[in-house]
Amino acid sequence: MEQILTKISEIIDKYESGQYISLDNLRVMLRELSSNYYYLTKHNIEFFEQHNAVQYRHKGAVSAGLILANEQVPELRITRKILLATDRVLNSMRSEIAILRNE
Repeated sequence: MEQILTKISEIIDKYESGQYISLDNLRVMLRELSSNYYYLTKHNIEFFEQHNAVQYRHKGAVSAGLILANEQVPELRITRKILLATDRVLNSMRSEIAILRNE
């Protein structure tokens, strides 16, 4: 997962700095970012399953089980936040590709 997060960060940094220079490079970056988004989603699903397992095995109040699951599987929240942010960058890249294509 570390490699995926590193690659996502590198692509976003490159996009933010404007280093892509051409439409073709931007398309390649979009493809790489989309692929890494997929792989991070697979990890997110694994964390979700772990989170649910902790929550439903807890004997007691539902809210207590949720708190326990959040403490034991913090990766779920982290991956969700990163996925949301990455999705916004993907949308921005798609928009920029559309603008560059129309010029």
